Amino acid sequence: MLFDDSIRKVFVTGGAGFIGSHVVDALIGEGRSVTLFDNLSSGRDKYLKAHLEKPGFKFVHADLLDLDRVKAEIAGHDLVWHLAANTDIPGGFVQTDLDVKNCVIATYNVLEAMRTTGVQRMLFSSTGGIYGELCRYDFASESAGPLLPLSLYAAGKLGSEAFISAYCNLFDLRAWMFRFGNVVGSRMSHGVIYDFVQKLKRDSSHLEILGDGRQEKNYFLTEECIAGMAYAFRTAPMTPEKPVDLFNLGTDSVTGVKTIAKVVIEEMGLDNVEITYTGGERGWPGDQPQVHITSGKMHALGWKAQKSSDEAVRLAARRLIADA
Repeated sequence: MLFDDSIRKVFVTGGAGFIGSHVVDALIGEGRSVTLFDNLSSGRDKYLKAHLEKPGFKFVHADLLDLDRVKAEIAGHDLVWHLAANTDIPGGFVQTDLDVKNCVIATYNVLEAMRTTGVQRMLFSSTGGIYGELCRYDFASESAGPLLPLSLYAAGKLGSEAFISAYCNLFDLRAWMFRFGNVVGSRMSHGVIYDFVQKLKRDSSHLEILGDGRQEKNYFLTEECIAGMAYAFRTAPMTPEKPVDLFNLGTDSVTGVKTIAKVVIEEMGLDNVEITYTGGERGWPGDQPQVHITSGKMHALGWKAQKSSDEAVRLAARRLIADA
């Protein structure tokens, strides 16, 4: 079980997206009431269809930038599971207000709606991207700093963390914030595994890898991400003296991009694939070539990812290919 019976009604932002749709499935599977709030900019309504006629499920097709609508829909919930954000990280380099609007302002609106309606508790998905260069050569813990993001996406998440912390300290809210590694699994719509599968579907003889092939990052499965967030909620209670805390969440290992290419090629049953590289240490402006984070704080609570990064990559590739 994700939660005890004190959590009956959950408000899920971004609930039609990759992680959010799995969260909704898990909550509905436990018999909880769910309000799914999503503008479907990156989410897919096909993930909702199985729940539309179920009692206790409500889909709100709306934007978090509409504060009045957020206030109207959020009232009466026991918990906010805030997953909505811009997911097009390279796109923020071109459209520079994407992450200000869809991370910072959207999070502010959720917090303000919570404050004015009396909803107190939030789970928030942040990113290991906020560590910037700090996690390139060393494994960064939650105390690492100064935090100097490389992308506007990471800047938007860091700004969101700051607003969450301030609201919790000023207005008696409670929040559990999680800096993720790379979450992978079925229903992915972006990321290196997804991109490799799509490229190889278009041309099974050639795979272009962005950058120089030396990238390595932390990958972990969707179900482990969801379980970890719920575990911290259950085991690390917030108090008036400590109303907010943050946790790195991921595996203790990393996977190189060359290994990911090899795994995807194997899982697609391909041979004689030519691999080329675009060159340069970064795949796109703001990319982090290496992401290393430590989940020691979660380990101290008693939680640890069950699959390694390499195992997560293979399972995610297998699931994504099966989805097609």
